[in-house]
Amino acid sequence: MELSIFISLTIFLVLSFVVKKQKLTLFENMFLYIIVEFMMTSYCAILYINLDVWHVANKTGLFIIFRIYEAIVYPAIWLWYFNLHPQRVSMLSRLLLTVLFVGIECVVEQGLVRLGVISYKDWQVWQSVLVQIFVLGLTTVLLTWFQAILKKEGIHKR
Repeated sequence: MELSIFISLTIFLVLSFVVKKQKLTLFENMFLYIIVEFMMTSYCAILYINLDVWHVANKTGLFIIFRIYEAIVYPAIWLWYFNLHPQRVSMLSRLLLTVLFVGIECVVEQGLVRLGVISYKDWQVWQSVLVQIFVLGLTTVLLTWFQAILKKEGIHKR
Protein backbone atom coordinates (compact mmCIF):
# COMPACT_ATOMS: atom_id res chain seq x y z
CA MET A 1 0.00 0.00 0.00
CA GLU A 2 2.71 2.49 1.02
CA LEU A 3 4.79 1.55 -2.00
CA SER A 4 2.01 2.18 -4.51
CA ILE A 5 1.13 5.54 -2.94
CA PHE A 6 4.80 6.58 -2.85
CA ILE A 7 5.32 5.55 -6.49
CA SER A 8 2.20 7.47 -7.52
CA LEU A 9 3.39 10.62 -5.73
CA THR A 10 6.84 10.22 -7.28
CA ILE A 11 5.37 9.93 -10.76
CA PHE A 12 3.27 13.04 -10.09
CA LEU A 13 6.36 14.95 -8.89
CA VAL A 14 8.43 13.97 -11.92
CA LEU A 15 5.64 14.66 -14.42
CA SER A 16 4.90 18.05 -12.91
CA PHE A 17 8.60 18.91 -13.16
CA VAL A 18 8.78 17.82 -16.81
CA VAL A 19 5.65 19.74 -17.80
CA LYS A 20 6.68 22.96 -16.03
CA LYS A 21 8.66 25.52 -18.00
CA GLN A 22 12.28 25.33 -16.86
CA LYS A 23 14.46 28.34 -16.09
CA LEU A 24 17.62 26.28 -16.37
CA THR A 25 18.90 24.60 -19.53
CA LEU A 26 18.92 20.87 -20.07
CA PHE A 27 22.68 20.76 -19.35
CA GLU A 28 22.22 22.60 -16.07
CA ASN A 29 19.35 20.34 -15.01
CA MET A 30 21.35 17.21 -15.87
CA PHE A 31 24.36 18.57 -13.97
CA LEU A 32 22.20 19.36 -10.94
CA TYR A 33 20.61 15.91 -11.00
CA ILE A 34 24.00 14.19 -11.12
CA ILE A 35 25.47 16.35 -8.34
CA VAL A 36 22.47 16.06 -6.02
CA GLU A 37 22.15 12.32 -6.68
CA PHE A 38 25.84 11.80 -5.89
CA MET A 39 25.61 13.81 -2.67
CA MET A 40 22.39 12.09 -1.57
CA THR A 41 23.59 8.55 -2.13
CA SER A 42 26.87 9.36 -0.38
CA TYR A 43 25.05 11.05 2.52
CA CYS A 44 22.65 8.15 3.03
CA ALA A 45 25.34 5.50 2.66
CA ILE A 46 27.54 7.21 5.24
CA LEU A 47 24.65 7.53 7.69
CA TYR A 48 23.22 4.03 7.47
CA ILE A 49 26.25 1.95 6.54
CA ASN A 50 29.35 3.66 7.96
CA LEU A 51 28.09 5.62 10.97
CA ASP A 52 25.07 3.39 11.70
CA VAL A 53 22.94 6.33 12.91
CA TRP A 54 20.10 5.42 10.54
CA HIS A 55 18.49 2.08 10.02
CA VAL A 56 16.79 1.40 6.70
CA ALA A 57 13.91 -1.07 6.76
CA ASN A 58 14.58 -4.63 5.63
CA LYS A 59 11.13 -5.19 4.14
CA THR A 60 11.31 -5.13 0.35
CA GLY A 61 8.55 -2.57 -0.19
CA LEU A 62 9.95 -0.12 2.34
CA PHE A 63 13.48 -0.54 1.00
CA ILE A 64 12.22 0.23 -2.53
CA ILE A 65 10.55 3.37 -1.15
CA PHE A 66 13.88 4.42 0.32
CA ARG A 67 15.70 3.85 -2.98
CA ILE A 68 13.05 5.79 -4.91
CA TYR A 69 13.40 8.64 -2.42
CA GLU A 70 17.18 8.55 -2.70
CA ALA A 71 17.32 8.36 -6.50
CA ILE A 72 14.28 10.31 -7.69
CA VAL A 73 12.36 12.29 -5.07
CA TYR A 74 15.25 14.03 -3.32
CA PRO A 75 16.94 15.24 -6.55
CA ALA A 76 13.59 16.21 -8.09
CA ILE A 77 12.75 18.46 -5.15
CA TRP A 78 16.09 20.27 -5.48
CA LEU A 79 15.62 20.54 -9.25
CA TRP A 80 12.29 22.23 -8.55
CA TYR A 81 14.05 24.60 -6.14
CA PHE A 82 16.75 25.64 -8.58
CA ASN A 83 14.26 26.11 -11.41
CA LEU A 84 11.99 28.23 -9.21
CA HIS A 85 14.82 30.16 -7.57
CA PRO A 86 14.39 33.76 -8.67
CA GLN A 87 17.42 35.53 -10.03
CA ARG A 88 16.52 39.17 -9.67
CA VAL A 89 14.07 39.48 -6.81
CA SER A 90 14.45 40.47 -3.19
CA MET A 91 16.69 38.62 -0.79
CA LEU A 92 13.68 37.98 1.46
CA SER A 93 11.78 36.05 -1.22
CA ARG A 94 14.88 33.95 -1.99
CA LEU A 95 15.33 33.26 1.71
CA LEU A 96 11.68 32.24 2.10
CA LEU A 97 11.92 29.93 -0.91
CA THR A 98 15.06 28.36 0.55
CA VAL A 99 13.44 27.85 3.95
CA LEU A 100 10.38 26.37 2.24
CA PHE A 101 12.37 23.82 0.26
CA VAL A 102 14.63 22.85 3.17
CA GLY A 103 11.42 22.35 5.14
CA ILE A 104 9.91 20.23 2.36
CA GLU A 105 12.99 18.00 2.31
CA CYS A 106 12.85 17.57 6.08
CA VAL A 107 9.11 16.86 6.03
CA VAL A 108 9.62 14.17 3.37
CA GLU A 109 12.42 12.63 5.44
CA GLN A 110 10.22 12.69 8.54
CA GLY A 111 7.47 11.05 6.51
CA LEU A 112 9.88 8.23 5.77
CA VAL A 113 10.61 7.96 9.49
CA ARG A 114 6.88 7.79 10.28
CA LEU A 115 6.34 5.11 7.61
CA GLY A 116 9.12 3.05 9.14
CA VAL A 117 11.36 3.31 6.08
CA ILE A 118 14.10 5.01 8.11
CA SER A 119 14.62 4.85 11.85
CA TYR A 120 16.97 7.17 13.67
CA LYS A 121 19.43 5.81 16.23
CA ASP A 122 21.68 8.71 17.23
CA TRP A 123 20.32 11.28 14.80
CA GLN A 124 18.13 14.34 15.25
CA VAL A 125 15.98 16.37 12.86
CA TRP A 126 18.17 19.47 13.29
CA GLN A 127 21.11 17.48 11.95
CA SER A 128 19.09 16.73 8.82
CA VAL A 129 18.33 20.44 8.46
CA LEU A 130 22.05 21.24 8.66
CA VAL A 131 22.82 18.61 6.02
CA GLN A 132 20.10 20.04 3.73
CA ILE A 133 21.57 23.53 4.09
CA PHE A 134 25.06 22.20 3.38
CA VAL A 135 23.86 20.30 0.29
CA LEU A 136 22.03 23.40 -0.93
CA GLY A 137 25.07 25.63 -0.44
CA LEU A 138 27.48 23.23 -2.11
CA THR A 139 25.09 22.61 -5.00
CA THR A 140 24.66 26.37 -5.52
CA VAL A 141 28.42 26.87 -5.68
CA LEU A 142 28.85 23.97 -8.11
CA LEU A 143 25.98 25.21 -10.31
CA THR A 144 27.48 28.70 -10.44
CA TRP A 145 30.83 27.20 -11.42
CA PHE A 146 29.17 25.04 -14.11
CA GLN A 147 27.25 28.02 -15.51
CA ALA A 148 30.50 30.00 -15.75
CA ILE A 149 32.06 27.14 -17.73
CA LEU A 150 29.04 26.96 -20.05
CA LYS A 151 29.22 30.71 -20.60
CA LYS A 152 33.00 30.63 -21.19
CA GLU A 153 32.60 27.84 -23.75
CA GLY A 154 29.83 29.76 -25.52
CA ILE A 155 27.20 27.09 -24.89
CA HIS A 156 25.11 29.22 -22.59
CA LYS A 157 24.48 32.95 -22.83
CA ARG A 158 23.05 34.39 -19.66
